[in-house]
Amino acid sequence: MNRRDFVKTSSLITLPLLLKSCQWTNGESSYPVQVHSDAKTGHLLFESKTFPETMADTVEVLIVGGGIAGMAAACELKEKDFLLCELSGQLGGTSSAYLSGNLTFAQGAHYDMGYPDYYGKEVLKLLEGLNIIQPQPWKNTWGFVDQQHLIMHRRKNQCFDRGEFRKEVISDTPLKKPFFELMNKYQGQMPLPTRLIHEKHHELNQLSFVDFLQNELDVNDDLIRSVSYHMKDDYGADAYQVSALAGIHYFACRPYTKDIVELFSPPEGNHYFIRKMADYVGPERLKTTHLVKSIEEVLNGFSVKIIDIATKTIKVIKTGKIIYAGQKHALKYIFPQDYSLFQDVSYAPWMVVNVVLNGFNDSMGYWQNEMLTEDDTFLGFVDSSTQHTASGDHRILTAYYCLPPTSREDLINAEVNKSQIAQMTVKHLSGYFEKDLSNQVERIDIKVMGHAMPIPGKNHLFKDKNLHRSNKNIAYAGVDNGRLPLLFEAMDSGIIAAGLVSSE
Repeated sequence: MNRRDFVKTSSLITLPLLLKSCQWTNGESSYPVQVHSDAKTGHLLFESKTFPETMADTVEVLIVGGGIAGMAAACELKEKDFLLCELSGQLGGTSSAYLSGNLTFAQGAHYDMGYPDYYGKEVLKLLEGLNIIQPQPWKNTWGFVDQQHLIMHRRKNQCFDRGEFRKEVISDTPLKKPFFELMNKYQGQMPLPTRLIHEKHHELNQLSFVDFLQNELDVNDDLIRSVSYHMKDDYGADAYQVSALAGIHYFACRPYTKDIVELFSPPEGNHYFIRKMADYVGPERLKTTHLVKSIEEVLNGFSVKIIDIATKTIKVIKTGKIIYAGQKHALKYIFPQDYSLFQDVSYAPWMVVNVVLNGFNDSMGYWQNEMLTEDDTFLGFVDSSTQHTASGDHRILTAYYCLPPTSREDLINAEVNKSQIAQMTVKHLSGYFEKDLSNQVERIDIKVMGHAMPIPGKNHLFKDKNLHRSNKNIAYAGVDNGRLPLLFEAMDSGIIAAGLVSSE
């Protein structure tokens, strides 16, 4: 298959179209395909009506959700009496990973970058305490301790656009220079967490990134298409939907055009950070396969029903304080008093497809392979050949699909269509390498996330729901609390939430 033929054939079917139906009959794949999803939660809630209830111990603080935000809160409360409950069988949330035998790969967020020294001191302090970062005063930045996980700059990325390769997504046209000159005006003024951004820039939160660019430059469709790719890659939506402040922050939050910024990508992705935090806290108070079913306000705190999925029992605990760092759409059933706080948040569904190859070691590839195709939900893939990997002779290509919110309900068809999803992804990758990879596939894993990230659209930022929570003894954490969907933001939200419940 040559690349131009690939461009023609890849437009025949897209992931949203495939998910619309459960009637596809392309046949089973010759390799095993496994779908990982928490979509059966609703069935579990119904089934739990017959589970026996037991009274459990009282805890001072209950943390709901074991993603980056919940784990950061746990680190802050290490010396307190707390319990953390996570629905999945593994901590991490959207920073989950597959860890089994000699195979390790990310199934969600997969990297972070060096931190300028003007970033928030609370998160920098925690990351330093976890021995993840160390100061680099000669660069006015913080770098990563485990240098083996840094991606070589010359292997950082390559763009594949309509059958042709180039270095960057934003092509070398006359618009490229004025675009980056405009972005560079905001260098040093776009810190993380975003709560530190000066108020003079808050008005940029009220218009779209496209509106901002059209006001400042004579933009064309090609530039908007390229910028939209970057917005979707980090924020889950295109430049028409993402706010100007979010868009500018993407390009100006680090000195990208002045220095080489460290790119940190372990084979397990951002689960690396989860593991570091879990080791710091200790396993005793971190409970996986524990689903919080309901929160009821009682005298001196809350009564919480928790489904222990492994034993099919319901544990009833009493707690004085709660940090809710889990899925906010579930508040409708868990704590309906505050469900309305998050109804204005729009979430992007994501699908991550890990293609495990055997015997494909032709040459080292590029870390991020950005692909602009007719299926604009397919963003490309990460190549493990550029990482310090523990996966032996296996080469793992991790493909990413960003879906529109309208496709969320169709994700229920991922299991029945898993072979078709796998074959479609392998076809995308084969077109990139101009080589049929299907005979070298050992296995494929598909991670489905219906509410993977909040879309930072107009007026999303700076809307802290904790200012309007119904009970001062419950605090909300997570990037869907008026934040950008970034690791640093998630950690900061957990730290802030821990401070709120500790001060009350």
